[in-house]
Amino acid sequence: MNRRTFLSTAVVAASAFSGCLSMLPSSDSDTSLPDVPTGTWTQYGADGANTFATNVSGPSRGNLAWTSEAFTRWQPVISDGTVYTTNFDPSHDGSAIALDAQDGTEQWRTTLNASGENGTVVVGDRCVVAYDTELVGLDSRTGERVWREPTNGLNFSELIVADEATGTVLVGSEEGVEAFRAVDGEKRWETDTVRRLVRAPAVYDGRVFAVGSVDGAPSLVALSLEDGSERWRSELASVPESAAPVATREGVVVSDDRTLVVHDEETGDRCCELVSFGENVAPRTVASADGTLFVTSASGAVAVDSETGAERWRRDTPVYDSGICVGTETVVFPLDAPEFAPNKKTISAFHRDSGEMRWYYALDSNFHDDVTSPPVLVDGAVFFTANNIDGLAALGDVPERGG
Repeated sequence: MNRRTFLSTAVVAASAFSGCLSMLPSSDSDTSLPDVPTGTWTQYGADGANTFATNVSGPSRGNLAWTSEAFTRWQPVISDGTVYTTNFDPSHDGSAIALDAQDGTEQWRTTLNASGENGTVVVGDRCVVAYDTELVGLDSRTGERVWREPTNGLNFSELIVADEATGTVLVGSEEGVEAFRAVDGEKRWETDTVRRLVRAPAVYDGRVFAVGSVDGAPSLVALSLEDGSERWRSELASVPESAAPVATREGVVVSDDRTLVVHDEETGDRCCELVSFGENVAPRTVASADGTLFVTSASGAVAVDSETGAERWRRDTPVYDSGICVGTETVVFPLDAPEFAPNKKTISAFHRDSGEMRWYYALDSNFHDDVTSPPVLVDGAVFFTANNIDGLAALGDVPERGG
């Protein structure tokens, strides 16, 4: 998915909610979040397993706290109260940027003179940025460039994944998968067993689960995290249209021909089919938390038991693009619900167990006002980017602006 393309979003509806339909204000009226956001969201799928889940609470209200002055349309990552993002664009200087998560003030900026697709992960005290055919390791506290290594390229921003336990950074590409040490950039291994990766690999329990092409056939492949050797492969009916594989206790969940399928982690055997979607309807994002899968698609959002597929709740308002984040009580994703926010794109929060709406925040009503990267959740705050601010926005439990 090209994050520089203006992404459409979507929202669902329900009962009690709070929030604001006002326009995003200028930065001179910014408000600090009440507390320094804790918790981490260190990569595209929150963690190496692509669960899109974090063990923290979402904000009780989704009002705008601050917007950054630094340009960005790329998904941020967060660790230790700092937000890391990039301003890669032909009209900017291609920098990695660190912001204070509580008030948005800039902490450091390192110019990389790059543009185009890029992805960022935080591993220990390294902020690692992949772009073009480069992988750069920065000191996460100062932005100092520690190392730089060549790669086979990065076609999609999601294709950089980190395993925090071993300090390994994985980069997927048309050519295969490469593994590097985050601390010093040393290349650990490379494999072309699975090629043309288009979705983020998942890392779990010493294995890398990647979806791509094996001898011309769409396949799910398990690789050893230690040396990249193949453990097993399982042919798929088609390459997943959108959703990245998710590694869970029950197995590896993939989208295969518009159906959520669970594969055995040890053998790759196809264990069960959980949810099937209609013709031309594919899962956009799949999240996993405590035995429940949360799935968004063009037809809406659904929560199902990850072992049986039994439905726990469903919202039938269409979700127009990818992105979801799950906290201990809250599920947040972007959507569009005309009955609650006519002609407006929103970031909306729902109760994790019931699907009941908690709050929503609406963007401006202009045609091009869209969220441009998936939302990110940490304790007490939601971060996202939107093309009508050309920067990063923080939502939290602060007074409502405007009216």
